[in-house]
Amino acid sequence: MANSYFEFKKFKIFHDKCGMKIGTDGVLLGAWADVEHDRRILDIGSGSGLIALMVAQRNEQAMISGIDIDPDAVEQANENASMTLWSDRLHFICQDVRQFKCEKNDMFDHLICNPPFYQDALSSPDKKRNFARNTSVLPFDELIQGSTGLLRADGRFSVVLPAEIADEFIQLCWEYGLNLSRKTYVITKVGKSAKRVLLEFIKGRPDHYPAATYLTMKNELGESTEEYRRLTDIFYIR
Repeated sequence: MANSYFEFKKFKIFHDKCGMKIGTDGVLLGAWADVEHDRRILDIGSGSGLIALMVAQRNEQAMISGIDIDPDAVEQANENASMTLWSDRLHFICQDVRQFKCEKNDMFDHLICNPPFYQDALSSPDKKRNFARNTSVLPFDELIQGSTGLLRADGRFSVVLPAEIADEFIQLCWEYGLNLSRKTYVITKVGKSAKRVLLEFIKGRPDHYPAATYLTMKNELGESTEEYRRLTDIFYIR
């Protein structure tokens, strides 16, 4: 029987009440997102609170909110947060990003999201006009539109997605005024093709279009690479 929790170096995450369990995608995004200078951060679809807690560990000043449409997940995220050193900076509420509003003075520096998606839809023939709706709960176009209204003028939006839909997602963000500022393809093992991509967008025009970088998680022997260790060592108990 699988554990009802996952233990990291500085916190423990229970996820037995959540539909989405702890996974590599969330860990990658929580470790990769550039949050050093942020003061207000929102985790969209926060689930058990994993990404929010990772961000709280990395940024000792930021106030971090999480929203999710699952009340059980929200309850568990708040319970998980209450057991950490950063409980006074973490807050989770049951809310849909499409209805979530904030005052101009309370807009966010950074939105972070590990969005849901249909695996089957992503392998179907490309139909660009339907791309934005290839998700089970939150269509991409509605996620992006809702996110844009919550970001301050030069705020950022970070996501993790299947690599094969990166270009379409980047185009859709551009249509809503979010421009690509970072892109990292994730390769699970040397010799494999990229399965995931980490994307960061900025509200406004970036200085230049970013070159793609690559992160390989395991070497030929199935051991964690040095670059993956550097990214995740402050979290994982190895």
